Amino acid sequence: MYFVDLPGYGYAKVSKTVRDSWGPMIEDYLQNREQLKLAVMLVDSRISTADSDVTMKRWLDRQMIPSTIVLTKTDKISNNQLQKALRQGARTFNTKEIIAFSAVSGAGKDDLLARISAATTSDPTVRKTHL
Repeated sequence: MYFVDLPGYGYAKVSKTVRDSWGPMIEDYLQNREQLKLAVMLVDSRISTADSDVTMKRWLDRQMIPSTIVLTKTDKISNNQLQKALRQGARTFNTKEIIAFSAVSGAGKDDLLARISAATTSDPTVRKTHL
C-alpha cells in the first residue's frame, strides 16, 4: 500500500504560476492511476471550506474516484464547533462521509484506518469507470 501526498492547492506558499501548474499534474495522476483506491481530502476544521475544496470534491465525484473528507485539527476546536463543521461539511460536500480527525489526540484514527482498509480490500479486479 502506498500513500501519495499531492501538492496542496489552498495554502501552499508558492507562486500562483507554480500552483496553477499543479492542476494538470494532479488531474492526470488521479485519472490515470489504475492502482488508486481512495482519495483522502484533508480539510482544516478551523477554516471555512474553500471553493477549491468544493471544486476538488465535485471533480472527484464526476470522475467516479472514491473519496472521503477528513476534517483535521479537531483537537483545536470545541465540540460545538466540531459538530457545526461536520454539519456544514456534509452540506457543502454533499456527503455524510466526513471523518473528524486529530493527530494530537488520535480521535478519528480508527475511522480513517477502517475507511482506508475498506477501500483497499475491495475486489482488485473492479475499476471505476470514467464518464
